[in-house]
Parts: sequence; structure tokens; C-alpha cells
Amino acid sequence: MSNLDDLMHRVARLEEAELARNLLHAYAETLDDPTPEAVAALFTEDGVLSVPAGDFAGTAAIAGFYRDRLGPGASEKRHFIMNVRTRSQGPGLVEVASYFVFTAREPDSGLGWGQYRDLIEVADGRARFHHKTITPHLATDLKRGWPAHGA
Repeated sequence: MSNLDDLMHRVARLEEAELARNLLHAYAETLDDPTPEAVAALFTEDGVLSVPAGDFAGTAAIAGFYRDRLGPGASEKRHFIMNVRTRSQGPGLVEVASYFVFTAREPDSGLGWGQYRDLIEVADGRARFHHKTITPHLATDLKRGWPAHGA
């Protein structure tokens, strides 16, 4: 491989990693004002969402998962994603690991955090989740959460 070919390969990997990183921002932004279809549109048609409750394969099943969680009585949340690490898994495929924090209000103020592990496909200048794993570490309201420990 020539120096120019090597450079072009490295630049392509960096562009894919940046598109994958931007997808995480789009995901958090979409969850802050969500519709199930908008969240599912961030996945490939054969994408998989893995959560403690199980796996949801395909955009229809993923939209159904979010429809169940975003329906009446769901709290308004804000999502924050940090400590993002990207690793190329080959042309058009990026593994992304990150941590998330969310805050919630009404009916009860709350907070939580955990990890995302994502396999992201990048094609035609667009990144979409091929497999997203959500591992919650904590979800609590403010009455049972940290303030209760200081009493």
C-alpha cells in the first residue's frame, strides 16, 4: 500500500468514526423529543436493540419498544452521552462504547446512568445503528436516590 493509499484509508476511517459519533448525538437529541418512529429511523432495517428486557430486531420491533416506553405517563428526559470511544471494525463498520446519564422530571424527578455499546454501519455518508446495547446501571427518583443517603 502506498503512502497515499494508506492516508486515504486512515482518513476514511476517521470520517466513519466521526459520523458514528454524530449518530450518538442524534440519538440523544431524538430521545429528548421522541417519537418511536424517529428513534427507529436511526437503525438499519435489520438493526437490533438489546436491553435487559430482551432483543428487538428490525425497525418495527424497535419502534414498538420505544412506543411502549414513550407512551402516556412517560417522564420528560434529557440525555447526555460522554466518554465516547470509537474503533474501526472494517470498512463501513464502527464500534462505539460510551456512557450515558439522563435526568427526568414529572411525574417524579429522577436520574440514571449506564453504558451504550454500539455497532454502527456507515454507508453513503450516513451512520445508523446495526446493533445497540443499552446497559442501565442506575435509575432512581430523587426521593430514593442520593438525597436519601444524606439523611
